[in-house]
Amino acid sequence: MAPLASTLLFATALMTSMVRGHMIMTNPVPYGKSSLNNSPLSSTGSDFPCKQRSGVYDISTMNKMAVGEDQTLSFQGSAVHGGGSCQLSVSLDTEPTKSSTFKVIKSFEGGCPGADGGPSTFKFSIPKGFPNGKATFAWTWFNRIGNREMYMNCAPITVTGGSDSKDEYNKLPDMFVANVPQGSSCSTKESGDVIFPNPGQTVQKIGSGPFYAAVGSNCQSYGKAGSGSSDSSGASGSSPAVMAPGASSAAATTPTKSTLATVYTQTTPAANANNTPVVVNTPGGAVNTPGATPAASTPLSSGSSSCSSNGAIVCNGTDKFGICNNGQVAWQSVAPGTKCSNGSISKV
Repeated sequence: MAPLASTLLFATALMTSMVRGHMIMTNPVPYGKSSLNNSPLSSTGSDFPCKQRSGVYDISTMNKMAVGEDQTLSFQGSAVHGGGSCQLSVSLDTEPTKSSTFKVIKSFEGGCPGADGGPSTFKFSIPKGFPNGKATFAWTWFNRIGNREMYMNCAPITVTGGSDSKDEYNKLPDMFVANVPQGSSCSTKESGDVIFPNPGQTVQKIGSGPFYAAVGSNCQSYGKAGSGSSDSSGASGSSPAVMAPGASSAAATTPTKSTLATVYTQTTPAANANNTPVVVNTPGGAVNTPGATPAASTPLSSGSSSCSSNGAIVCNGTDKFGICNNGQVAWQSVAPGTKCSNGSISKV
């Protein structure tokens, strides 16, 4: 082959690899589809949110979503960086800015957007009571392997079958932000899957971990409005003020920490050959893992990470819990207003 032809072939292959590398959300169809690239958010956070650029909010397809109906999340690309953790969030702003609020509708801890080979396909739905009308859907990703980065793609959506009220929307936790700008007060660890500090009502754990908490003094859910929720007893709490990347301290507010219990699901190849999530905890009461024996509630030392009953909830005192995953457990705090006891989560 002639040298020029070889050079052109190599350049074409390299460009193709660059285009296919990382991930781009294909469904829901993103804003600015023709100008969207597969890179993470800028290390300075200057293009937060939604990868700001010329034509960022151009609409080629309006994604229609009925409340409660299954929706599909899919991607194109090849570099899943070993997986990681993702969140799906929605802003009621149709052209979000740094001061916009994004509320979490589902979190995937581990295995997202894929773990081995190419990307996977995921399911989600718009929760009941969600406001009707046009909004902005966001997929955010914190990669497991590689530089500490944050990826974010956004898409236009129209919600139907919901509510004319924002009450349920305001109860949802704010979207988690880390690694932007690089060196910020919150970052994720490499070679592990981040556990979100406030993951929302629906969480799906995929894969075998290890799972880590984010590191830093400001690892709370981000949101300008900071709206939280309270449980039926009226209990509420607070968390430190947080800011959007690049925002001034004057714009920060102190959000109210959500007290909604969390639905945890776990998918592991060994325990679930059909890749069916196992519900281990549901809002509003104590529910043990179906088909599993509750793990002992004897308080464990903070350094302990072993367990014997795969898929079971393990208590570390009453204020921390973990899900037994192939003999390992990663601790996280229970939701405010709840406690861990006898292998289940219940209201205080």
